[in-house]
Amino acid sequence: MGKAVIIVLLGVIVIYGVTNLVINQNIGEMSEDSIDTYMQTKARNLGNSAVEVLTAKLGEDDEYRVTSAETMDLDGGSVTYRVVDTSYAGQSLVKLDILSTYLEAIKKIDAFVKIVNSVPPYLDKSVLSENDVTFNGNYLSVKDTNNPTQNADVHSNEEVILNGSNCLVEGFVTSSGNVTVGGSNLNVIPNSNPLGLAPIQEDVPEITIPSFVAANYLAKATIVYNSDQTFNGPLVLGTRKNPVIIYVKGKVFFSAATNVTGYGLVIAEQDVEFNASVLANSPDPYLSKFGVYTSGKILVNNPNTNIAATLYCQMETVLNSTNLKLVGGITSKANVTFNGLKETLYYKEPAYPITFFLTGVTYLRPKIVHWYE
Repeated sequence: MGKAVIIVLLGVIVIYGVTNLVINQNIGEMSEDSIDTYMQTKARNLGNSAVEVLTAKLGEDDEYRVTSAETMDLDGGSVTYRVVDTSYAGQSLVKLDILSTYLEAIKKIDAFVKIVNSVPPYLDKSVLSENDVTFNGNYLSVKDTNNPTQNADVHSNEEVILNGSNCLVEGFVTSSGNVTVGGSNLNVIPNSNPLGLAPIQEDVPEITIPSFVAANYLAKATIVYNSDQTFNGPLVLGTRKNPVIIYVKGKVFFSAATNVTGYGLVIAEQDVEFNASVLANSPDPYLSKFGVYTSGKILVNNPNTNIAATLYCQMETVLNSTNLKLVGGITSKANVTFNGLKETLYYKEPAYPITFFLTGVTYLRPKIVHWYE
């Protein structure tokens, strides 16, 4: 009887020992799994935090770049990162190349960020007029610039009159009144039309175009001319962070070929006349860096003229150039009339540095468009 008890006790002890060993082993494995899960989660959270930090920096300074890897310490771990330019599907993007480390865990994140460009609704058309938009030429082409998904729209709050022949518009032609077609070979083909809307539309809601009063922006000027001003050579402006605003208390004449470098504006109290080409040095492939805004008229009289600018005027715009190429856009509180034989307009959105003082927007948070882990 005594031996049997001893055998039972020994069996119980062995079973208890094995069970305890298995439980401890499972607890150990679960602890290791928990620790690994914690480390992986922590590393991922550090990477996410780094993306937030770098996105905020891009919002404050859209020229912020880190081309060689740098490291920041975050909450007991570290993050190695780069901020570099890239492109995807016709979009200019910024890639955040993130490698976060916490203890033994490593997490790789590639975030693609689009710098947000704040465009007022009255500057986001290739041609926008409070009154009539009239095309009288023999050849007209209104197209996108380097972005095949972008529409180059034409809108009038009164009437669009298409008198010329051989007209191509890679966007919508809309009017709050009528669209009159008097010419032949008209092709209106939006680059983007996911809803299948009619390319030509009448009786659409008006687009509010604020009156442009030059004097309202005198206090923001970098350079002030107290009388008429003629530009006939290199025109050096500013940077994205510090654009140059040239204010003219009179008329503006572009009398000889003018090469514009940098970001900025010419603001005039009276008429602006283009009697020569205005070209952009080192242009942005997607955005207009130079603007000409006036309380008067915009007149283009040179036979062969290239203009790289966003145009915004209080009075009428008359384009008489026989052979015109305009890269930018036109907004007018009065009529816009194209009288040339051959006219090509490549729409470019105005860049933030030449619109922010109109909108009052001082901070634009970039948008994350792609994320890979």
